[in-house]
Amino acid sequence: MMDLFKGDTIKKINKLVEKGEERKKKLLTKIEELKEDHEALYQAEQDDFNQAIIEGSEPSKKIRNDRMKVEEELKESYELLSKIDVAIESELKKSKNDVEKERRQFTQEKKEEFNELFAELNDLKLAYLNKLIEYHNKERAYVSEYRRTFQDIHNKLGLRMPDPRDHNKLFLHQRYQVAERYSPLIYGDEFEAALDEGKLTFITAQNKDAFKK
Repeated sequence: MMDLFKGDTIKKINKLVEKGEERKKKLLTKIEELKEDHEALYQAEQDDFNQAIIEGSEPSKKIRNDRMKVEEELKESYELLSKIDVAIESELKKSKNDVEKERRQFTQEKKEEFNELFAELNDLKLAYLNKLIEYHNKERAYVSEYRRTFQDIHNKLGLRMPDPRDHNKLFLHQRYQVAERYSPLIYGDEFEAALDEGKLTFITAQNKDAFKK
């Protein structure tokens, strides 16, 4: 018996990607802050340099060192950001076979579920078709009996006899369900509503008890 689908590899990868995205988000926030700090220190360094020229003094080494330190940290943050993507991509590549194995397992399990449903649908289809065969035989017998019973007497009385084939019609060639002549046959609009929309058509829902006593 097949083990129930767990998807451990997929869960692991999703967790890895989620953590990676969280780390990247934090890094991007840090990078923006460092860029602002660098811009402020760069401007402070320029102002200090200009002031030193005017006053004939030496520029502040501290401001320059602080800017260089931020610049280095910014560079390291960009490198780490790219490494996160590389690390995630590396893990994804290593997990390809396991993911494919889990995908096949998932597909197979669901296929078995659908096969059970298909078997039920097929049983219903065969029952439906056999009921149509029963209708066919019953309708033929009805037409024959109707004519034997009424044709001679109608001819003797000069009455026009309705065509019994028009009685108890299922409207086979109707393209869609019609309220005024609701039929137990299934039409295209009913298939479409059930398969595409997951519901009965309005007319079908309104007439679900149409032929019950």
